[in-house]
Amino acid sequence: MKAIPSQSYKEGVETMNLKKNEIKSAVIAMVMGDGCLSRSNGRKGYKVGNAFFQMTHCAAQYEYMLWKKGILDKVSKCKIHKNDGNGFGGKNSKAYHLYSGAHPTYSALYSRFYKYPGRKGVDEYLVKMITPLGLAILYMDDGCIGKAIPKYWTKETFYLCLDGFDYANLFLIKKSLKIKFDLDWNINKTSVNYHQLRLLNNHNQKFVDIIKPYILQIPCMTYKLGSYVNPSELKDDIVRSSQRCEEVDRNDQPHLTSE
Repeated sequence: MKAIPSQSYKEGVETMNLKKNEIKSAVIAMVMGDGCLSRSNGRKGYKVGNAFFQMTHCAAQYEYMLWKKGILDKVSKCKIHKNDGNGFGGKNSKAYHLYSGAHPTYSALYSRFYKYPGRKGVDEYLVKMITPLGLAILYMDDGCIGKAIPKYWTKETFYLCLDGFDYANLFLIKKSLKIKFDLDWNINKTSVNYHQLRLLNNHNQKFVDIIKPYILQIPCMTYKLGSYVNPSELKDDIVRSSQRCEEVDRNDQPHLTSE
């Protein structure tokens, strides 16, 4: 894959002129989505220090990772490593892993996200911090567009496939998104132990109006807007990049149910 120069994405992030609360919102959304926070446990000679952020994306989403890096660098400097044969889709797949420098900001968030060992959760502070930028990141990380019941429903439906969170956490997220953005979501059961959020169809355009300005900054992610982005408005290289990303991003497809 041809790498996209990081400088162009750095400039794109700079044009957003992000304030402190927006940067924190972006980090929170990344942790809720594809990222995680880690810290040394003091074993094997390492001291317990501040937490750090890390995440992995497939090669097709490299430009999305660079865009995220532009935001994370405002907290602490990040590095990206290429992982051949250790990524998504099997031993022959390619992926990129990002990890940040340790920072007190990450430590403060770590204490909120990981109150219970081995399980990630949210509280009222975290969900209240979600801004339009954070919502766009959360959707790009763990969202998708599809049809709940293709045989009967013709409208596209937006999902947040937050399977890592239990029902109580999803209810808290649903409540906050209603209060902050006036968006109504249903909690759908996907299996015995997992649920996801499904946006009511009559709120589609409102949701798109919030997230679209950010998604259009990242060519490979525009496919997540479905018919709400017009390919004729995009350059050919952006369309091709979006198609490549869509082909490899099959894990985001929802477990569609009638609930």
